[in-house]
Amino acid sequence: MFGYFAAVLPHFLAYFGAALLLAAAFLALYIQLTPHRELALIRAGNSAAALQLTGTFLGFALPVAVVIGNSVSIPDMLLWGAVALVVQLLVFVIIARLLFRGISARIEQGCAASGIFVGGMGLGIGVLQAACMVP
Repeated sequence: MFGYFAAVLPHFLAYFGAALLLAAAFLALYIQLTPHRELALIRAGNSAAALQLTGTFLGFALPVAVVIGNSVSIPDMLLWGAVALVVQLLVFVIIARLLFRGISARIEQGCAASGIFVGGMGLGIGVLQAACMVP
């Protein structure tokens, strides 16, 4: 048992490290894409921003988790993780620029419904992505 653990631990660490790098890249890009500053709003107690960012992050993390379980290599996982990243960025662009142009301002104002909507849509799209990324 210990021999198996010692043999697979480097694989775990490599995939986990790659997933953390993808997650950090996603959060950095997403926060730059949105017109409002999620982290500052969350620090100020804005629940709408927290709901939006959490839901969106879960919508990204879920497909990445499925991809990790089904990938054949770290480059394969990174490629499909990049697809999940782009899709989540597009979800916000479509919502904020095409469907509800004022939603970012409403999140800044603390409108929980807006944060829940954006985060929920991100999570829902992430579930659909995860299902599609299984061979």
